[in-house]
Order: sequence, then structure tokens, then C-alpha cells
Amino acid sequence: MPETLHADGLNAADVITYGYRSDRWNFVEGEALAGIVAKLNKEQNRYVISPTNSRVVWRTLLFYPGATLVRVTDLSWRPHGLTLYFVGLRGQYRRLDGSRRFLHFLNEHVPLKLSAQTVAEYLRFYCFFMRHQGRPFLLAEKPEDLGLYAPPPSEALLEQITPLLHPVTILKEDPAEGYQLSAIVRFSNALFDCRFQVSPAGHVRMLEDRELEVSLSEASGHNAAKAWVA
Repeated sequence: MPETLHADGLNAADVITYGYRSDRWNFVEGEALAGIVAKLNKEQNRYVISPTNSRVVWRTLLFYPGATLVRVTDLSWRPHGLTLYFVGLRGQYRRLDGSRRFLHFLNEHVPLKLSAQTVAEYLRFYCFFMRHQGRPFLLAEKPEDLGLYAPPPSEALLEQITPLLHPVTILKEDPAEGYQLSAIVRFSNALFDCRFQVSPAGHVRMLEDRELEVSLSEASGHNAAKAWVA
């Protein structure tokens, strides 16, 4: 085990490898770590998580009151470790599997609270966990939101990309229709300027996408992205 752990449960080498960084993650250790790993192994049997080689962190989900997002990184899996995400509510956990079907299941069974303060965070969550060909859709507000590259981006590329990025922006709010939002999205090695519709029930629809004229290097890292943060 590393000698020094950051507050998010990963050491410097882990951060370089996985790109994970968020002050909002809470680190789990000791008996609590063994207990939650045992519970996660009991509630899903596809992957066996090691209690001695895993880092577990959690954070609250403002748009799902009372629910938490749990991230488990098991470093005993080779070659890059295994990272799994779970949503926890009232002591029960379900693994996020990257499917739209499961996100819709969550919205039907976990009370969803969308507001002007939480809808951007919900869109980041939805896009990161609704995978296509195993890859997330990253909402990019600043260069560090773009995930990891192979090879790392040059200064010239960063100078080209940075002016294209902007905060997730609410364009329209309607009690019946929900929210329209604008966001820059990275998928694989391309950037898109996108417009989304988020319904009050949590359904997300892309209304428009325009590919930006920038050539990114290939995504890399375990998830081809940094962990979802808000």
C-alpha cells in the first residue's frame, strides 16, 4: 500500500494513472472499509472486490436526496486496477453499469430533485455514466475536465482548446418541459458544442451537436476520463 494517501483515497501515482481528483470525495477506511466492501460483494457477484487492496470513497448526490455515489478502485486487478461505481440509498447499493436503462431505473426508484442549482450536476452525472462503446461523455468546462490523453496534450493544443470551453449553462427553464442546457462535450478524441434537454423526470435528450475543429489525441486511463466531479 502507498505510504501517503490523499483525502480522496488515492496517492500521487494513482492520480496520474486515473486522473481522479475531487475535494468532495470522502475516504472510507478501517472496519468501515471492510464492511462496505463485503456489502458490495454480496450485492453484486460479477466482480470480487478485495478489501485489502481497494480504495473506497463516497460523495453525496444533491439531485438524489439521501443517496450517495460510491467509487471503488481495486488495485489488485491487472494491469490498471478495476474501478466500479455504485449508487447507495438506505443501505442498499446498485452498480452503475453504463446503460441508459439503469439510469432510467434510478430515476423511477430514487426521488429525483432537479432545480436550477442541481440540473448541471445531474447532466454531468448522466453523461459520464451513460456510456457508448465503453466511453463516457465528458462535460468540459476547463481543460482538466477533458480526462487523460495518450500522449499528453501539448501546450499549443491546450491553448487551442481552452478558449472553446465554457461552463454548463442553462438556456431555458420551463416547469413542464424541464431545462435546456449548453455544454462542451468530449467523446473519444473529438469535442462537440451541444444543446441538451433535461426533463423533470430526468430524461436527457441531445437537441444539437456541432463538432469543433480541434484534433485531440486519444483518450487514455482506466475510464478514458477523470472521475465525474461537479
